[in-house]
Amino acid sequence: MANVKSFIKKAAAAPKAPASSTETPPRPAPAVVPQRSPLPPSTIPPSKGDRRATDISDAIVPCRTREEFAQEIRYHWNRSRKEFLSIGRYLNRAKDTLAHGEFEAMIVSDMPFSVETAYRFRAVAEAIDSGRLALDMLPGAESVAYQIVTMKPDELERAKAVGLIRPDVTRRQLIDFKQSLRPAKTGAVPDRRKALLADYARCKAKLAEIRAELLRDHGVDPERDSGVTIDLEAEDVA
Repeated sequence: MANVKSFIKKAAAAPKAPASSTETPPRPAPAVVPQRSPLPPSTIPPSKGDRRATDISDAIVPCRTREEFAQEIRYHWNRSRKEFLSIGRYLNRAKDTLAHGEFEAMIVSDMPFSVETAYRFRAVAEAIDSGRLALDMLPGAESVAYQIVTMKPDELERAKAVGLIRPDVTRRQLIDFKQSLRPAKTGAVPDRRKALLADYARCKAKLAEIRAELLRDHGVDPERDSGVTIDLEAEDVA
């Protein structure tokens, strides 16, 4: 019995063996990753898809009053003006950037408008960027703006003087103004000349008929010196 107690005391006093290697060590605490603050929208370059999201502005806004309708119409009118100006600027840059022949091929194959329309877009953009036409005076349609930018310098100054260079000017007003600057045509002179030429043609045709009859029936050619003989009979007057 004494031996048993002595063995128990020795076992209790002996140092404990290290833990088995099969035990799973405690997992370290996860490292804290600092969170980046989101970039402000102005610093994030928009993708092409993001730009297309702006098409939502094409949705028709419910309007009830005159002021509401006018506001929406003015918004889209100003937007259309900016859009065709941007198209013209892109076209001008493409003309300067693309290889020879590639720009023309792009217009013909890749654009939803004609070569003539592309030229108008470019001309309007060039006039704005060169300072020839002020942006706040730009009409809302490229066809109207083109009538302005194709004016000669003196014509443009006269148009400004009569108040035609403004955003709400119409294409018809500009065309009428250009026509008013042309020299007035005298209607009587061209009409008289036309009438005389017509008479001459008729007389010439009639003379040809007479000559043909003389040759056929009388053997006489009136266009030869010896071809005409005129006999005059003198009559005594009592």
